[in-house]
Amino acid sequence: MNTEKVVNELRDALNLSKSSTKLIPMDETEITISKQNILAAVRIILKSDIWHLSTITCQQEEDDFILLYHFWESGGLTLRIELGENTPQIQSICELIPGAEYYEREAREMFGVEFHGMPNPAPLLLPDGWQGGYPMRKDGGPNHNEMKTEAFPKKGGSS
Repeated sequence: MNTEKVVNELRDALNLSKSSTKLIPMDETEITISKQNILAAVRIILKSDIWHLSTITCQQEEDDFILLYHFWESGGLTLRIELGENTPQIQSICELIPGAEYYEREAREMFGVEFHGMPNPAPLLLPDGWQGGYPMRKDGGPNHNEMKTEAFPKKGGSS
């Protein structure tokens, strides 16, 4: 993979400045894009023969949420998207990369990020009936202080 070529294609197609790109040690490049450009950026990456989406991670800084789409093919290319809102939402990339579904479901469940067009929004990690908010949010999200534990099976048999 020629990361520089792909980064230049992304910059040109999405009208990005050079300051949107950050080189990271260990052969990794991070490029910041707007959430409106996620599908266009992924299409460009896929056309450039970068075929492996390693993961999608979510981070919370203050009240802002940051999604990182980590691609890899002989070097890393990460798309950084700052959602910057109390109700984070973005278009799902599952129509382009069906395997992204599990990463999107995890970010939805743990942080409350809504992925429009996600084919299967069913819970992935938390127990059925979970009502304790979003576990990875700094404030816990809605219902955090009203955590219900009846969804967890009791250990050691009946009580």
